Amino acid sequence: MIKQKLKKIFFLIFAIITCLFFDISDLNQGLSYDQKMVIRMVLLMIFLWLTEIIPISVTALIPILFAPVFDEVKFLDITRHYSSPVVFLLLGGFIIAQGFEKSGLHQRIALKTLLNFGDSREKILISVIFSTAFFSMWLSNTATCLLMLPIVSNILENKFKKPEDKTFSKILILSIAYASSVGGMATPIGTIPNAVMVSFLNENYGIEIDFINWFVFTFPLVLSLLVFMSFFLKSKFKEGKKKIDKKFIQKKYLSLGRISELEKISIFILFLTISLWIFKRYINKFFEIGLTDASIAIFGSLLFFILPLKGSSSILRFDWYKKIPWNVLVLFGGGLSMASLIMTTGLADEISKLMDIINIFSLFTIIILIALITSLMTEFTSNTATTFLLLPLLSIFAINNDLNILQLTFPFVLAASCAFMMPIATPPNAIVYSSNKFNITFMVKNGFLINIISVIIISNYVFFLRYN
Repeated sequence: MIKQKLKKIFFLIFAIITCLFFDISDLNQGLSYDQKMVIRMVLLMIFLWLTEIIPISVTALIPILFAPVFDEVKFLDITRHYSSPVVFLLLGGFIIAQGFEKSGLHQRIALKTLLNFGDSREKILISVIFSTAFFSMWLSNTATCLLMLPIVSNILENKFKKPEDKTFSKILILSIAYASSVGGMATPIGTIPNAVMVSFLNENYGIEIDFINWFVFTFPLVLSLLVFMSFFLKSKFKEGKKKIDKKFIQKKYLSLGRISELEKISIFILFLTISLWIFKRYINKFFEIGLTDASIAIFGSLLFFILPLKGSSSILRFDWYKKIPWNVLVLFGGGLSMASLIMTTGLADEISKLMDIINIFSLFTIIILIALITSLMTEFTSNTATTFLLLPLLSIFAINNDLNILQLTFPFVLAASCAFMMPIATPPNAIVYSSNKFNITFMVKNGFLINIISVIIISNYVFFLRYN
């Protein structure tokens, strides 16, 4: 206990020294007072995010702590980011996900998919990958992984217990984490970096990327990554095409009984919400209103509290708030606030000048480098923190060099989800690693190549297929 206290005190002292690094080393000459304060704040937040001596969501409140010391930045300019429209989009998404989970619909969809297509080991793998990716488009990748792991583990324990199935079992468990991360790329609510980019570009450059635009742009890419992943992972085990008896899957599916009222209502709400996202522009034009992705998400989430069930009032009740990851929403707001301060004080413009060294490379090479460095960084750091820090710098670099902002920010943000090697890289990686089905070496060996190929596919897709 004493050692932990001393360690915390040491880290706090070191955090203060880190905060003042640019002052001590005299590297902040020529910067304005506010720019110097932002550097101190950013260094402090990075240190605290990396060491986690306090919760990362608490670290995200530091911009509010610094607010009184700025000369030209108003308090409301800092705090408004904690209630960004994308915060409410995420909140609505979290509530919809909670209703979806409570209905048990995910289990029925997953087992039905396996029952229809899983008549061999490789088809079970493909079914798990695509089912997981589909759920991850609408739920958080963490929630998706937690939902799929028990289903897959049950299948493995009932059917694949022989020594020759050991590799297949490890690959199948690993595929859940990988598909959770890739599937989340397809929608703005799939991963936090996606939502960060949507909000940042809208608030700072007036670039609006709505739900359906994001999905249409990224879905072919996500599909390509999932196909590659399926081919790669199924090459790792033998007898992939050998037929298997599906009676154990059928028995599990039949145990669910007939589709429940909860599931029917969840299907209706999900279908309605997605339809509103798709036809939002036409609805706004016809009724002359300003429907947004966030308001649609909140509307969809409210239906889980309103639509009645037999014998009870609704699917979600008064304890709904207990399962909402409020810390993620605070982290999101704090990160946006930090990114905004980097932009509005002109600090991003100053720092981005250091990036001019990469101008010697072609645009395609720059995109590859950005995606690769991001992918490797997120193996050891939070992809959310990485996105908050580097997104302002990349956007300013693009503006200063007359480049399309989306050409640099899209591969960067998508690559932030491509961390497949280390258990600490993403929550899905940590969850499947905790199953004790494989060691780190196995994960690194398989994840490294997927990292590299994913970066190449993303870079080629954004550069060649969408902008040339």
